[in-house]
Amino acid sequence: MKPDFDTALQEHFEAISNRDIETFKSHLTKSDTLYTIVQNGHAFTTPSESIEIHRQWFKDQNWMWEGSVVHKIVGEDVAMALIKYQYRAKPEDTPIVTWLTYVFQLQDGQWRIVHDQNTALDFVAFARMAGIEIK
Repeated sequence: MKPDFDTALQEHFEAISNRDIETFKSHLTKSDTLYTIVQNGHAFTTPSESIEIHRQWFKDQNWMWEGSVVHKIVGEDVAMALIKYQYRAKPEDTPIVTWLTYVFQLQDGQWRIVHDQNTALDFVAFARMAGIEIK
């Protein structure tokens, strides 16, 4: 029996919110290729790179992340979720809204992320909050 996609997605959201790197890692592809495209357009291409950027991010205890599913498509062995999330670097910050697209593939009886695409709706505001210098 195929696992429930909504449950897998909710578990992934909880891994992010709880800064749980081990659970986060368990949701990633078993393949050697995983494109993780971040807000500035840079593409990381391996699961280990994605794990490392999330490991660094999860060390910060100040940020808040709240995602909600806007659209999803679930096929036999591939699923996609379009998520709109609000991010605050500190609880008192005005939230930055970002689009996130996850593509999942059924691997060994589990939904696993095979593509991760972030797009900040206001990159300048996102960069300012994240301390990224824009030239």
